[in-house]
Amino acid sequence: MKIYLAIFIFLMMTYQGVEAQQILPYAKNVYSTGKDSLPYRLLYPLRYSKHKRYPIVLFLHGAGQRGTDNEVQLTGVPKALTDSSGREKYPCFILVPQCPKKDVWVKFPHFPESLQTTTFPTLSAQAALEQLDLLISQLPVDRKRVYVIGYSMGGEGAFDFLTRRPDLFAAAIPICSVADTFRASLIYQIPIWAFHGDQDDVNDVRYSRLMIDALKKYKGSPIYTEYPGMKHNIWSKAYNEPGLFDWLFSQKRR
Repeated sequence: MKIYLAIFIFLMMTYQGVEAQQILPYAKNVYSTGKDSLPYRLLYPLRYSKHKRYPIVLFLHGAGQRGTDNEVQLTGVPKALTDSSGREKYPCFILVPQCPKKDVWVKFPHFPESLQTTTFPTLSAQAALEQLDLLISQLPVDRKRVYVIGYSMGGEGAFDFLTRRPDLFAAAIPICSVADTFRASLIYQIPIWAFHGDQDDVNDVRYSRLMIDALKKYKGSPIYTEYPGMKHNIWSKAYNEPGLFDWLFSQKRR
């Protein structure tokens, strides 16, 4: 019995030790804002230490992962950041909120006639940004290295979140998205690497082309990768683009 007790105490001390690796990689929680709530998962850096500062990545899922189970949104998180080699190479916090089925990350009220978004962010977008701000204030986050990644609806959200908080994000990776070209003047200085398949049958490739052109009109220098012959499901290919995450983590907000 004493041996079992000793083992139990050792495991508890290891679990509670600040310097220890996480036993449960993704913390599971819900951010509440009055009557609304937003489920989210949070991955801590490997060998997390409160004495270091880490980048934080906000990952926005697509429309198919909406819900309240606080599980399915993890399926699209880049394995390049979560497998053993990725966690060694890119120690960071990863915040993965889950948008409810009744909402979206961004709304285009008059689409396709107009690409203008709503004046105010959606409830889910606002909650995600508030949760991100809260974590930045509570955790040892490098405030100059806050990033956003998203695909499909999440790619649309990535562009929209930049325009809502251009002072917050250091870089973005929007994949197969639609964006508000009217807001390009707000974000042209932010490093962006966007992706799209030229045969996309969900979000037409012309929407990424329009946004890239709009950013360049303001003398921005976005990187744009277009995959010939590919449709909507390109995120795995994009995540494997050589140098993508080296580029992302080298970006720092001025």
